[in-house]
Amino acid sequence: MPGYLPFAGALKLPSFVCDNCGFWQRHFAAPPSCPLCLDARHVVPQDGWRFRDVAEAQGAFPCHWEEVEPGVWKFWNEPVTGIGPSAYLIVTPHGNMGFEGCPVFGEAALDHIAGLGGMTMLSASHPHSYGALPQLQDRFDPELCLPAADFTWSAALQVSWPYDDVLEPLPGLTLHRTAGHFDGHAVLHDAARGIVFCGDALKFELNPDDPREALTISAHKAFVRGVPLTHAELTRYREVFAALDFHQTWTPFEQAANVGRPEVLALIDAMLAGRPHAYPVPVSELR
Repeated sequence: MPGYLPFAGALKLPSFVCDNCGFWQRHFAAPPSCPLCLDARHVVPQDGWRFRDVAEAQGAFPCHWEEVEPGVWKFWNEPVTGIGPSAYLIVTPHGNMGFEGCPVFGEAALDHIAGLGGMTMLSASHPHSYGALPQLQDRFDPELCLPAADFTWSAALQVSWPYDDVLEPLPGLTLHRTAGHFDGHAVLHDAARGIVFCGDALKFELNPDDPREALTISAHKAFVRGVPLTHAELTRYREVFAALDFHQTWTPFEQAANVGRPEVLALIDAMLAGRPHAYPVPVSELR
């Protein structure tokens, strides 16, 4: 049950966030390095690591929020360094669910979440967008649902509801493990709104005149390094997306209101038909 921590000592340590990627660690002092930066999907900082404690990060990276769909709130930091994902709070009659984490939540942002009813469930697509999940867990004590396949990345967190491939933590909100980008990479399907929060399974380039219109789509194992997914990984993506009914596809960075299941499946089918690649494909070519 939430709040039951048989070994909570690690969660009482100070928290530090990496300037280069936004990954949080709990450590007795500023950590010597960042495991996420050292992972093959990212790059190490050219000038060495810098770690900020919570107060310093809150002062450096102001937190903003906006209701981007009725009952769906987006939280982000601007300015920010590192990856800089957004966080989402989905309000439902059965409780609220957080998905993804922005690099740091300001106290006013946390108070705003509290005013919306707090948070019953919490999850994320993969470690690149864990962000400040530790802050949400410390403040609201939600059930933390993460795939067992990515457990090794959760040292700063207390996982209370691990799952294998599919989990419905709240009615109409279902997590599906795609693997691929990370072994435990997962997407969240909001059936009522027809939205898939796709994590880094997909990447969009947006129309500068319409920030919710995607012009291109790509899929990748490592975006920064331009590494493609294999055909087996793409086949699993296809199986997951084909089973979901959605007309919007949101990443931790973009809300693509013009891309749904037909365009996503068309992209994957085109990629399966030839050599693996990671380059962007115009949405217009997928219709």
